[in-house]
Amino acid sequence: MAWRPHEQLVEGELDNTVPGKVTGWIRFVGMKEMVKLDLIGDFHRDIRGTKIRLSGCARDDEATRQFLEGFSPVQTGEVGDMTAGLPPQDYVAYPYFEWYSEANGRVVLELDPEQVQIIGAPIPACESDPVSREKQQQNMAAFLGGMAQELGLPPGRTICVGAATVSKPLQEGTARKRPHRMQLLTKEIRGKLSPLGSQDSKGGQAVAHVKFFTPDSNWTWWATEFDGEDLFFGLVEGQEKELGYFSLSELQSVRGPMGLPIERDLHWTPKTLAEIAPEMFAGRSEP
Repeated sequence: MAWRPHEQLVEGELDNTVPGKVTGWIRFVGMKEMVKLDLIGDFHRDIRGTKIRLSGCARDDEATRQFLEGFSPVQTGEVGDMTAGLPPQDYVAYPYFEWYSEANGRVVLELDPEQVQIIGAPIPACESDPVSREKQQQNMAAFLGGMAQELGLPPGRTICVGAATVSKPLQEGTARKRPHRMQLLTKEIRGKLSPLGSQDSKGGQAVAHVKFFTPDSNWTWWATEFDGEDLFFGLVEGQEKELGYFSLSELQSVRGPMGLPIERDLHWTPKTLAEIAPEMFAGRSEP
């Protein structure tokens, strides 16, 4: 549901030293010009008032270079959630930089902590308020409304659940490319997932550290174990809930009924299988 150019990132700098504005530049593989940002909004409280240096390890191959075809070198619009994942963790617990571009819709960079350098001291958290969730809902609603119109739903009649925002017609001559898939498995999550087979004896007490879902249907996957390469074990909900194996490559390639890619729940906190599906483990004796 967004442009996610993590693998194209070379380097960049974002600046929130002027309240209410985020400016800066980013270099991506596949773009001759340096991308310039001029956005309305603020960082989260953990880095508000600072500059942020971003570093990447982009591969320079044909697939990487083609990924950002159609991406504008001038990014204006609204700041989404931008945080290094440090305390106070208002909404996101790892480096996450999101904005809503007038040219390209939603853009997200999900990074590892070592890819972020903070320059300067943030404004004390007690002196500022968390980023408004109402405003973020409005940004997301406007973005989803534009997507709905691309799918043929009537302009001005699409209302996003959870936000009192009616979608706006796309500007004449504006075209959005198909959303790019998100990074489903970060280095941090890989480190938390148990090796395949290691929770076999735990039953309902096995812990799911990550949740994947289809935005346009009810299919959901909770992973408790991972082989380190491609294969997960965990709980799958489709027509019914059941335990089984599923693969990362499958999740990356599958599309829902409206053509949307599978997403990772960014606000997921680890839970046991018994907490997720108590009806499956009721009456069972736990080890």
